[in-house]
Amino acid sequence: PNFAEKSRMSCAFERLAATLFGEVWTCDMMSERTQSLLHIGDVVSLYAEGNVNGYLSTLGLVDDRCVVVPDAGDLNNPPQKFRDCLFKLCPMHRYSAQKQFKKAARNSSSKDIDLLNKLQHAADMEKKQNREEFKKLLGSPITYGNVVQLLHIKSNKFLMVNKRLPALLEKKAMRVSLESAGDEGCWFYILPYYKLRSAGDSVIVGDKVVLTPVNAQQPLHASHHDLVDNPGSKEVNAVNCETCWKVSLFLEFSEDQEAILRGGDVVRLFHAEQEKFLTCDDYQKQSVVFLRASGRAKPTDATSSKALWEVEVVQPDPCRGGAGRWNSLYRFKHLATGQYLAAEVDNDDTDDLNRAKLKGSGKTPVLHLVSVTHGHDIASIFELDPTTIEGGDQLVPRNSYVRLRHLCTNTWVHSTSIPIDKHRDKPEKYKVGVAQLKEDKEAFAVVPVLPSEVRDLDFANDASKVLKEMADKMETGGITLTERKKLTHLLTELIFFVSNEENTGQDPLEVKGRLPDRDRQKLLREQAVLHQVFHLLEAPFSSKHGQPVCRLEELVLKKNAPLRYVCQLCYSLLRHSQTNYRKNQEDIAKKFPFMQQQIGHDIQAEDTITALLNNNKKLLEQYIKRKEIDTFIKLVRQNKQPRFLDYLSDLCVSNDQAIADVQELICNAVLDPSNADILIRTQFEDDEVLLEVPGIPGRKVVKRLSQSSLQGHDHDYQLLQYYKSQLDLYARMCLDRQYLGITRLRDELNVHLVLMCMGDEDLPCDLRASFCRVMLHMHLNCDPQETVQPVELARLWENIPESLTVVDYMAWKRDDGTHSRGRKKLKVVPDADESESHRCRSVNSHAELARTKLFVDSYLSKLQEDLLAFADRERNKLTYEVVLLAKNLVYFGFYGFNDLLQLTRKLLNILDFADNEVPCTEDQLPNRARALWTKASASPLLTREEWVEQDSRTMLSSVVQAVTNTFIRGEKSGMERDGVVMEIKEKMIEIFQFIFDVQLDYRISTLLVVFKQKFCQKGHEVDLNKLVCDVETVFTGGNAEVADLDGHGGCKFVRVLLSLCMHDHTTLLSGALKLLFRHFRQRDDLVQSFRQVQLLVSKEDVENYRQIRQDLDQLRGLVEKSELWLVKSSPQEARKPVELEKTGRSPAVRRRGSASGQGSEAGTVEGRAKRHSEDEGPPPLRLRLHSEVAADGPLQSARQLAKAAKNYAVIRD
Repeated sequence: PNFAEKSRMSCAFERLAATLFGEVWTCDMMSERTQSLLHIGDVVSLYAEGNVNGYLSTLGLVDDRCVVVPDAGDLNNPPQKFRDCLFKLCPMHRYSAQKQFKKAARNSSSKDIDLLNKLQHAADMEKKQNREEFKKLLGSPITYGNVVQLLHIKSNKFLMVNKRLPALLEKKAMRVSLESAGDEGCWFYILPYYKLRSAGDSVIVGDKVVLTPVNAQQPLHASHHDLVDNPGSKEVNAVNCETCWKVSLFLEFSEDQEAILRGGDVVRLFHAEQEKFLTCDDYQKQSVVFLRASGRAKPTDATSSKALWEVEVVQPDPCRGGAGRWNSLYRFKHLATGQYLAAEVDNDDTDDLNRAKLKGSGKTPVLHLVSVTHGHDIASIFELDPTTIEGGDQLVPRNSYVRLRHLCTNTWVHSTSIPIDKHRDKPEKYKVGVAQLKEDKEAFAVVPVLPSEVRDLDFANDASKVLKEMADKMETGGITLTERKKLTHLLTELIFFVSNEENTGQDPLEVKGRLPDRDRQKLLREQAVLHQVFHLLEAPFSSKHGQPVCRLEELVLKKNAPLRYVCQLCYSLLRHSQTNYRKNQEDIAKKFPFMQQQIGHDIQAEDTITALLNNNKKLLEQYIKRKEIDTFIKLVRQNKQPRFLDYLSDLCVSNDQAIADVQELICNAVLDPSNADILIRTQFEDDEVLLEVPGIPGRKVVKRLSQSSLQGHDHDYQLLQYYKSQLDLYARMCLDRQYLGITRLRDELNVHLVLMCMGDEDLPCDLRASFCRVMLHMHLNCDPQETVQPVELARLWENIPESLTVVDYMAWKRDDGTHSRGRKKLKVVPDADESESHRCRSVNSHAELARTKLFVDSYLSKLQEDLLAFADRERNKLTYEVVLLAKNLVYFGFYGFNDLLQLTRKLLNILDFADNEVPCTEDQLPNRARALWTKASASPLLTREEWVEQDSRTMLSSVVQAVTNTFIRGEKSGMERDGVVMEIKEKMIEIFQFIFDVQLDYRISTLLVVFKQKFCQKGHEVDLNKLVCDVETVFTGGNAEVADLDGHGGCKFVRVLLSLCMHDHTTLLSGALKLLFRHFRQRDDLVQSFRQVQLLVSKEDVENYRQIRQDLDQLRGLVEKSELWLVKSSPQEARKPVELEKTGRSPAVRRRGSASGQGSEAGTVEGRAKRHSEDEGPPPLRLRLHSEVAADGPLQSARQLAKAAKNYAVIRD
């Protein structure tokens, strides 16, 4: 190289020659002494000599065929992918038990589970014995006539001869391939090729041998036939034609130790000071070497497949590996690209402080690390310098810190702060320099990589190359039937690979893959597999080479069924690759316009798009526009299938939260009069619910339609499913008080109609559940309902009553000025006519929603009488929706205190009697928990005093121990496997939490009443003893029903919570434990909360407080209904900061006109809001509270909040 000085170059060549050629001369002079025997556990390569010369190799991990490639290399110049040619010599394994188990498992008529379990146990024991036998025979010399097995290092599969299948090219020969499990076909006699060796002689490294299968008696043969799909690769088969194989040693069994660095090991080089991995990747179409920065909290977690390096120990024999020593020479080969680490002159003249240090004295050029194609370059040789006192001929530990010395230039590898990707705000790639200066801090940690991770990378890398080759052939239509089968098999393996599922022959399109392997997902992106998948999807329909092979419209034809299946596999692979992985989601989302073009052709494009956008708010807001919504509506019109309505429903929400912008788009599109032909109209006549289906004459009665679908009429069943999906779409369109959907739909689906369908037991449970969702989001969770604040810490002194009982508590709470108004919400529009009509509708709505409460109570009452309440999976879906309705009715204040107590006891009865599947038995509980369990079960009338006497800490620790044992056991009951049941119990826990808050608020109110009675009476002396007794009545005495939520002194409540703690469900377990702790610290909670109560006494503070509440309630209402009257004037103005004035005027706001398609604006809600805005001016665009402004919390200063309320400083855009 032109950058090295002559003297330094001379020293380098002398060092290299002493290492290589000197040892070669020594080996020539002492050839007899250096000849070594072949042992069990040695890693060798097999070189065929004869008519065909070359190494026994494979075609990568995507192909199990074995080949010989003459042009790849020879004994003096080994192949670049030498890892494909390495085999480990293993002793003969036994397979009789494994073979018997496979035969029994394949027999579908075999139903003897016990026999299968015994056979599986015998097979596992046989595998264990094979491993022990290998350890026992490790290092034993191999003699001619012994039986060995050849384990391919890269794929971890055995070389096998299948005597039942002919070879692919030579039909008279037997097929040779790689087998993961192995069988008797993997046994090979090792026989001498020349007569100078005989049976019983030791096999010497370098001997020419013949490998003969035990079961076939036909030697392993390198054929002269080229593979059709891989020209230049010769087929390897078994036929009666001897081929001699020269055995070359790569790694001795004694060197094959996990604790030392060996040739062929794959490692990561982690710079200890900079905390970055040495990485090689493409940047601006050029391969660069750099230290990669990461934003992760733990830098060692930022693993990448592009930071893997294969260690090569430089030896006199180019086919030899060996153990690494401190005085050895090394090469580092980038595993993904096959390029070698080297150093060359850095021509970048950017000024940097690091360059002066790297340059040193004189005119030495600045060097940096690069990648080169060939390992023969002397610039690719490095030495390892220890950071400890070790060195010399000692072995290099695998987990060690080293400094890298470049042999050719006698320089040291240094880190720099010079960014390569300078255009980025936060650069990730930093240049790696090479300088004469040696510093202690420039050390790299040699991080070993698991063989499974290396194998995954090899598979992904090989798969990417094969997919590219297949896509190129599909563009021109030159793909053969065999290649198409190979492509289908590869895509199937990729699906099972990324979903972390075992391929047992099931349909790959049905693989769920709930927990995909994140590292494998990353591999598919980094190794360009995802890019090649999109290339495959585009190739058949591309017109780059003239006419496309196929048109999208022609995919439905029978002749194109194989191509359609390939596309389905591609989209299934994309769907599994993006699950719960943000980077892959962003990468796939770049192809969103392309995927949208392939929607509706039965290749699962719409399923992939929905899975990609599901619960991904960022992508939904970025990619879902009116064009995409219209595409889905077009598919609904063309196919009339419910799944397309479900896709629209999924687009409305993200993590159960509505996305307002997408909701508005869907509401305006679906409810547009031009799209009325895709919707089923619901009508109510003569106490019957009728459906008017577009394109079908007459109307259908819902009851009769349900009965017909149950009787097996497929058309009616599909129609009912379509209607159910439409109802679910309506519910999602109204989610989180989206008034564009509520105002247009609640007249058609009024409360009476929905309530009637909810209670009709002749309808299917899933349809009734859909009506429950409509009731919740269209009628219940909307104006005038508002969530009740259960615990009030800000109180008005003048509103504290003289006495308080359970009966009049809720009425007083609604009327008290300090409490949340529940259903008494302030009106937003101050129009007289509007207020009157709104008031009438509110009264009627309240009466009808009260009937909803009766339905919920009736359903729960029937459910508590059923001992198997959760046995019916279909009814569980309805039960979940009913419990969710009950939760919202409680939150909105429809339940009084007595009603809450009755509801609590119903829910406890359901959990107590229906929870029959306890995930652990009494014998499996610890002693303390078992005693409490027995006592709680046998003594339902246990008094509270007896429970208080228990040591609560000991009991709770016993519960935690029992829960820990349950998790260790890892068993799940039937109900735990039904996620809906767990969600039902979670909602019940949330209701209990709310009731606990109401109970706490009642006790605070009672204490305030006692305080006002005892301390505010002038001229009366306070009797402290009587005061203590009065305070104690909060927990006992006349208010015992408040403390006794379950009617059994808390016994049933604790028993139910203990049962819930036994479930292997994290959220449910956490909620149950919180309730259990809260149950036993009720007095502490009351004392802590009472200390936080703030009383507003002065008239000024009270007036300010009420004014703030009124203003904030009005602002909430304006924000809640902003979609009815507020739109952006332009994207440019919307991005401008909005100046907030006292009058609330903003230039970036315009009123909705009649373009919304609702007819004359004078009689609509939009029109009324417009008239109001003309008088007072609209508030700023998309008003949002700066935070959850809780006017009900404790007040630090009423005067400060009053001042803030005047200029609305707490509100921002």
